[in-house]
Amino acid sequence: MENKALKWYKLDNSAKIYPILISDRYTYVFRLSAILTEVVDPEILYQAITESRNRFPSFFVTLKRGFFWYYFEENLQDPVLEKETNYACEKIHEHRNRKYQFRFLYYNKRISLEINHVLTDGGGALVFLNAIIYRYLELIGKDVFPDESVILLDSEIDPAEQEDSFIKNYSGGPLNPPKLPKAYFNKRKLFKKFGSGVINSFIDSAELKALAYKSSASITQYIVALLTYATIKTGNKKLLDKYPVNVCVPVNLRGKYGSKTLSNFSLFFHTSYKSLPNLDFESILTKVKQDFKEEYSEEKIQSKLDTVCVVQEKMLFKLIPLFVKYFFLKIGYNTFGRRPTSITISNFGLIKTPKAMEPFIESFSFYMGSAVKTAVAVNSYKGKTSIVFSRACVNTNLEEAFFSFLTEQGLQVEIVSNFWELHEKKYKKLRKG
Repeated sequence: MENKALKWYKLDNSAKIYPILISDRYTYVFRLSAILTEVVDPEILYQAITESRNRFPSFFVTLKRGFFWYYFEENLQDPVLEKETNYACEKIHEHRNRKYQFRFLYYNKRISLEINHVLTDGGGALVFLNAIIYRYLELIGKDVFPDESVILLDSEIDPAEQEDSFIKNYSGGPLNPPKLPKAYFNKRKLFKKFGSGVINSFIDSAELKALAYKSSASITQYIVALLTYATIKTGNKKLLDKYPVNVCVPVNLRGKYGSKTLSNFSLFFHTSYKSLPNLDFESILTKVKQDFKEEYSEEKIQSKLDTVCVVQEKMLFKLIPLFVKYFFLKIGYNTFGRRPTSITISNFGLIKTPKAMEPFIESFSFYMGSAVKTAVAVNSYKGKTSIVFSRACVNTNLEEAFFSFLTEQGLQVEIVSNFWELHEKKYKKLRKG
């Protein structure tokens, strides 16, 4: 009897570059975590994960290298569930992870999904995690019932979930890459071993919102301005005189274009601020709000979407072998991705789950792996806002300046850390053993 042919899937247009960029330091892995009200049962959690295979086939794949592009192929091996370590967003090693680009972790009351950007972005990963948690709660006997915010594992697959929304919304516009100067970056002492130092904070959402509203700003705008302020306050003055502080802000496009895709569908823009002799937070915030207004316009977003698609959709580029594309794509990403960025922030907004799930989940947190430059992830759930810093450097002056400013404004900040600076040597020995 012949083996059934394995299904294969294309990478979405923004995902095609990630396999070229991945390394031990640049992992492009991010983590979504939910803390439940009870200790996690790993056996039942694993059952929920395995039951999700048929409903989320585009996640249960292995990455394959073709002649022109990478592609996904159906993976029939058992997925991976591990006990969590202090190393957040470690590179996903193919053989140790049974060739999957995601892994589930558990620790005490926490369930975490770590996933490579080649599969999806935060919007798609959250849908996947919510579905697993919902099924887990069902299996342990909790009284839950669904609404539109969760996908049930026995529901039909919507073809729109597997579309490439970049291609669907490509208008045929020209190549129009952003023109940003080299950004300020102060290379500080990095951890000896690759890894992320994670500092997670919880702040009352209503108080944070009220603080931002005093300056007629959104929470995201306020945090971006504060990151710029803290970077300048703790930065290298000579470098700040030469280069602007550019904050990279990813944007989930699903709501804007009515997309249901579980693949990547995010773009980014930058705010930019040149340091002045007198450090003034309100002046920075004014510039940030102006940048948001200009960069988040429909015209600018569509232009960025078209730029992502235009090169890859040209027949000439499609016919170039992958080993040649490596060269052009790496240069492009360094020029328009890394070089213009001082720090990255991603606000996932208000996390929505069915009301019936809320009594069993205390909080959500998002971590973005940090290669060299600090990354910040924000989300809100049940009246608490989580702001998570991920860094590859030993120094925490930036975080201290950031949170000190908020406490000076009267906010109470609860802080938790993974203390990677204390664990990296121990983890290195553990992995070698």
